[in-house]
Amino acid sequence: MDGPSLTKSFDHPLFKLYHFFHLNCLFHIVNVSPYKSLAVIIPTYNRIAELEKCLQSLCGQSLPSDKWEVIVVNDGGSEVKALVQSFGENFMAFYQENQGPAAARNLGVAMTNASFLAFIDDDCIADPGWLNEIYENIKPGIVLGGKVINKEEKSIFSESSQVLIDFLYQYFEDSPLQFFTTNNLAICRQDFLRFGGFRTDFSTSAGEDREFCVRVKYHGMKLLFHPSMLVFHFHHLDLGQFFALHYKYGGAAWTFRRIIRREKWQFKNFPQIEFYRRLLTFPFSLISYSVKVKMLISLCLLLSQVCVVTGYFMERFKVRKMT
Repeated sequence: MDGPSLTKSFDHPLFKLYHFFHLNCLFHIVNVSPYKSLAVIIPTYNRIAELEKCLQSLCGQSLPSDKWEVIVVNDGGSEVKALVQSFGENFMAFYQENQGPAAARNLGVAMTNASFLAFIDDDCIADPGWLNEIYENIKPGIVLGGKVINKEEKSIFSESSQVLIDFLYQYFEDSPLQFFTTNNLAICRQDFLRFGGFRTDFSTSAGEDREFCVRVKYHGMKLLFHPSMLVFHFHHLDLGQFFALHYKYGGAAWTFRRIIRREKWQFKNFPQIEFYRRLLTFPFSLISYSVKVKMLISLCLLLSQVCVVTGYFMERFKVRKMT
């Protein structure tokens, strides 16, 4: 149903009260972390080799290690505690039954009392200056988003997926629908708690970062893109994986639309013809590609939107059939 819900409506005071006390009480009950200024939160699920590289990149940060810690939350996958602890006392691992990355990130926040939070994914590598850029620029009332660079250059599907994100960052900049992905995002912990953390009611592991950013911006937070905050993404996609990823994005888009309607947020989120025109021509504005590659990326972007639309209507059909 698309009607108001006491338990899911962020604007309802009971929702705010529930999420504030849920996250804060979880922190007071189970938090074991000594104080650090900045906590890096990493959800992981059965990507041990990728996680190890991610942790190695954090060991090489220019920000002094007495200012930061790393919280890895294993989302019901293979054991990673020994690996994480092998990197030193700044690195901690926690386990939860499989609930998805949104719940894992929320648990990670509950396990730290750091003033600032930085989110990265287990298939990413942080630039040596990543944490220092966050530390010097984060402050209450803002969400920082950094630049993500695809490092699977040989996969046109991985490259096209990152080009899509780059386009969305540019297209939605300073609009109510502006967002940053959680593989490179930072926020003050108290702001995160104040807005109830990430929603866990998305049916797939996609969309919760977009919804969180739109929600906090709607309620007065500022989103600032900081390109010097660099993360490198190693997520190889073949054609089938590309289709599956963007189909999943479509399903998340339907859930996001339902939330917008339920919260009665006053803006449109349906893409217009101009959106698609600018999307398909966007690769031709990028000077780093040959004409052939630009054409291939544009084609991939077109295919991605077919998958998104398909996933959107399939999720809509599934939800309406269930209700």
